[in-house]
Amino acid sequence: MKTSPPISLPQGVRDILPDEAEKIARVESAILSTFRKYGFKRVVTPLLEYVDVLSRGMGAELKANILKFIDPSTGMVMAIRPDITPQIARLVSMRMRDFPLPLKLCYNESVFRYRREEKHASKEILHIGAEYISKEASPAIDAEMIIMAAEALKKTGLRDFKIDIGDVGFVKRTFSRLTVDEERKKSIKDAVAKKDNPGLEAILKDLGGRVKSRDKKLLLALTTFYGEKEVVKKAMALSSDAGAKKQLEYLRKVLDIIGRKGYMGSITVDLGEVRSLDYYTGIIFEGFAGDIGKTILGGGRYDTLLGKYGYPAGATGFAINTENMVSALERNARLDPPL
Repeated sequence: MKTSPPISLPQGVRDILPDEAEKIARVESAILSTFRKYGFKRVVTPLLEYVDVLSRGMGAELKANILKFIDPSTGMVMAIRPDITPQIARLVSMRMRDFPLPLKLCYNESVFRYRREEKHASKEILHIGAEYISKEASPAIDAEMIIMAAEALKKTGLRDFKIDIGDVGFVKRTFSRLTVDEERKKSIKDAVAKKDNPGLEAILKDLGGRVKSRDKKLLLALTTFYGEKEVVKKAMALSSDAGAKKQLEYLRKVLDIIGRKGYMGSITVDLGEVRSLDYYTGIIFEGFAGDIGKTILGGGRYDTLLGKYGYPAGATGFAINTENMVSALERNARLDPPL
């Protein structure tokens, strides 16, 4: 007698049953209502895109995590989207050129990231996000996005969270001064990312005079520049690069606005954040809640992205991981959003 093969799902995807689906729906409703309050309007983007179009707006990490296949009808390489932001850039460039700026757009979609190194990690991720397209960057816009993110988290009922803020522009300017090969530069970045002061000190000692004394001091300090907004002043004092100082002054203005609005209690400054240096251009931020060990939101400023689609403009945005939000709320036993 022939045995039927077992019924299963591909690795990294799962069914969501009614009870959890209801929790997700309540979180989505709370977040989207906050976005609407700030004037954001929802758009829907396709699940599939041509790889060459999508790749214009992605950093190396996302490109490595695309699930690709050949479209049998055209022979062209297609992909399931791993991120919505490049799609927003394409949408604005193709379909909304004649719309007056600024544009405030939001979405509630799933993305698919093929994580080769994490076989059992979830590959399909539910994202709720917002993107603010403007003529140019402004501290007021960046502050508004971070404040809106904090309000959205509070609207779900979450109270125990922090939003870490850094500035990729400052980090890029700092690393651009290093006259060392890319392999050594990567080792330095990795040590800064891990806040491994002893490891970084050993790397810099091995490089000897190839890194200037003042630059060494600043790089070592990056592993400790975490906490209140006073770390921005400390970084200003150590940096000798005019461009880096300009980025720090921009960050200071953003923090001042957030402070005047009464949200600094939810904010931590992290000047040693070096993620996605090839994607973001300025302010970056991540949200954490309790002890779930996963980010609940991430975003930042990406002023060069729309230009890659033929529509130069300033842009900033963030996405909230819906399932991580539900986990955070369950840990805090507060899954009863005041909708």
